[in-house]
Amino acid sequence: MQELITLLEGIYGETIVGSDINLIKHLFFYLKFDNWEFSFQYEEQSLVAVVEDIAQDTVILNVPNFEEAGTRRARIRFEVVNVLYVFEVMIRNIDGFLITINIPTELQSAKLRKNRRLEVDDLFMNFIILFKSLRGGKTETGENISAESKFPYLMREIRKDDPDIILINRMLTDYILRVSNEFELHFFSQDDKRMGLVEEILGSKGKSIYNADCSKIENYIAQTNDPILTNYNLLFQKLKNDLDEISAKAYFEEMVKRENRDFLVSYVISPLTLFDRLIGFVKVFTTAMDKHLITMQQAVYIHELAEIVSYALTKVTIKDNRFSRFNTSTKIMDISISGLLFEIEDENLYKYMHKHNKIKMYIPIGEKNLVISAEILRYFKRGDNFYLGVNFFASNPDDLRYLENYIFEKERNILSE
Repeated sequence: MQELITLLEGIYGETIVGSDINLIKHLFFYLKFDNWEFSFQYEEQSLVAVVEDIAQDTVILNVPNFEEAGTRRARIRFEVVNVLYVFEVMIRNIDGFLITINIPTELQSAKLRKNRRLEVDDLFMNFIILFKSLRGGKTETGENISAESKFPYLMREIRKDDPDIILINRMLTDYILRVSNEFELHFFSQDDKRMGLVEEILGSKGKSIYNADCSKIENYIAQTNDPILTNYNLLFQKLKNDLDEISAKAYFEEMVKRENRDFLVSYVISPLTLFDRLIGFVKVFTTAMDKHLITMQQAVYIHELAEIVSYALTKVTIKDNRFSRFNTSTKIMDISISGLLFEIEDENLYKYMHKHNKIKMYIPIGEKNLVISAEILRYFKRGDNFYLGVNFFASNPDDLRYLENYIFEKERNILSE
């Protein structure tokens, strides 16, 4: 570190060495000297920053695509001379994409990387996502146990590296028939840009539309606070504000009559998603001939079933798009014995992997195909591409030893050139 300080003092002039703030200031000089891009996390935004200017106790950062929110704190993360630094900083001023931060007064987190990263331009990989929980994020043990007990065979299938989508479709039908013999699977057309009532509610809420009894208007318009099930109250409130309450009720009275003419007695409509984006729905219903109502427990059952199928659809899509024995398309930017950084171009996949952040990677090196599982810890965007940094946590026997030999040979060839 002292050698770095001496080098930078020769470029920028002498500063007082011996306090953390000046040591940290030298780190920012280093970033500015190389115009180095580093991670800037603000609220839910994972952005890239560069140092624009350095003052006595502040630094001006250029953060493209920055959008101001309510807080004045951010987390920055960068590496200097194989040491990873993480700081939580106070934002002093915001001027568009120029963000002025206070220079931290003390070192908060500095960790020496045990394994130096090797930049590569000829290494590619395939990957699939590993099951963590249906909604991603933190592992929700209670939800997983509940799903395992209700849908044991389906859960066993989606945990596989290569789920059978035809088998999943058969299982979906079998589970639905336990609630009702009447159901529809609907997928939206890409050419249909018009969003209907059902699509609007399912897309905005992420909940299932549940009507326990189609003969009662209250079931259409009453306010609900259920975390999973909803109705048409949102539309009712909008019509009441735009028109009046009488006109809003008249609209739903016609809807009740129309659904009664179709002999509907009760129904649940659950969203089907791909990368958390609505692509269709499953509607399960009963008619006057069925002589029974769909209960709230059954409606929750269908909603959970749709969540599992949505996860399976996304997992299969990722495998089909990102995994090919003939075209290894995901580029690795750098690699070490403990992790790597890779590049993707699909923004929907990038956002989805913020929550579903455990993956299994297949990395062909020479005649060997390394199989390594990893957890994604870094996310950032640069230009039109997206970058994800992972730490390894499991591998096939001897794969890491083979990787270590590969890195050693690569570094030796670089040094000999």
